[in-house]
Parts: sequence; structure tokens; C-alpha cells
Amino acid sequence: MPHDESPPMKAGWFLLAILAGLTNPLQSAANSGFSKAAGPALALIVLYATAIATLACALPFFPHAGSAPVTARLAKVPWWAWTGGALNATFALCATLATRQIGSASFTVTVLVCAVILSVALDHFGLLGLEQHRASWPRIAGSLMAIAGVILISRT
Repeated sequence: MPHDESPPMKAGWFLLAILAGLTNPLQSAANSGFSKAAGPALALIVLYATAIATLACALPFFPHAGSAPVTARLAKVPWWAWTGGALNATFALCATLATRQIGSASFTVTVLVCAVILSVALDHFGLLGLEQHRASWPRIAGSLMAIAGVILISRT
């Protein structure tokens, strides 16, 4: 079950999710435009250099992860958590190449549906360190409606 939080704190987490959702199609379009102008390899190198610079600027705002040395903290990271960077690069490469070909809306809703379906499964089984949330009928129905949304938006 999720942590009990005050309504303003919970609203803040949803605002972050909204921000992430808004940046997703913008990021895909920007990466696609950069790729068209400079090529996919250079686009992704600049993308990640910019991301590292952005994160370096945001670092002072992150809570401190404890007083243990960096190597001790890294030793506690589960094996599957190390795949995050490669998964993010895979997403960026796919977005960079596919968005211009199928359009931002079709790309974004396809990504969204895949993410919703996988997220429901990850939550249901409590995989990858996530808290368990049962795949209820409303969650399953929402996933099916999302699939219908891809079909409707992708018809051109």
C-alpha cells in the first residue's frame, strides 16, 4: 500500500508526474528535430551531455543520501536498478528516430499505453522494489481504454 501523506504532499507528487508527462512529447519532438539536423548519434550525445549538466545544477536540491561513502551506497544498488541508464537511452533513441516518422501524438500514446500496461503488471506483482497495488478491474479497464486511444489517435 502507498505511504500515507498529507493531501498537499500527494498533490505535489502528482504535479511532478504532470510535469514529466508534459515534457515527454516535447522531449521527443526536440530530440527528433536535433536528430534531423545533426544525426541521431550526435543528437543523443548532446542530449545526455545536456541532461548531465541539468542534473548537476539540480544536485543541491536533492536530499542527501546519507553519510556512507559513495562506494558503500553504490554497493547497495540492486542489479536491475543499474539498467535505468540503458533503458533511458533506449527510449531516447526510439523517440529520436520514430517521432518524426509517426508523429508526436501517435508516438506518445503508444509509449503511454505500453507504460500503463507494464506499470499495472509491475504494481500488481510488486516487482523491481515497487509497493504492490492489485490489478483491479478499473486498472485493467483503463489499460484497455488506453489501447483504444492508441487506435483512435493513430488512425490518419
